[in-house]
Amino acid sequence: MAEFLVNHPKIESVNYLGLLKKGTKEYKIYKKQCEAPGAMISFNIKGGEKEAFQFLNHLNLFKLAVSLGSTECLVEHPMSMTHAGVDPEHKKRMNITDKLIRLSIGVENATDIIWDIEQSLATVNNAIHDDKVHS
Repeated sequence: MAEFLVNHPKIESVNYLGLLKKGTKEYKIYKKQCEAPGAMISFNIKGGEKEAFQFLNHLNLFKLAVSLGSTECLVEHPMSMTHAGVDPEHKKRMNITDKLIRLSIGVENATDIIWDIEQSLATVNNAIHDDKVHS
């Protein structure tokens, strides 16, 4: 899933423990504290809130949820959900932005999961935006 997202043209960046580079400080902490990278992935979609909501609204397999601790595929938009009441400066320090999406990958078939992400990303309009719109 993470590799699919990393290589998708509508994705700006992907956060996933399995993508940490060996030898980095972050990788050393991960290896000390974790046995495996897990099923949580977050990514920044190119654009902003509009594009994030376009993506969220067109998912079929993933369910929108605040709690991501289940065996099914779940998704959330931290800025408007779990972190909505957090101080804006604190959100900024944590890189919680309008374009951030969190996925909890479930036990569904990997081909179905990728299909759902791919078909939803296809609905996202990533036309070049005026910087004033998303600043």
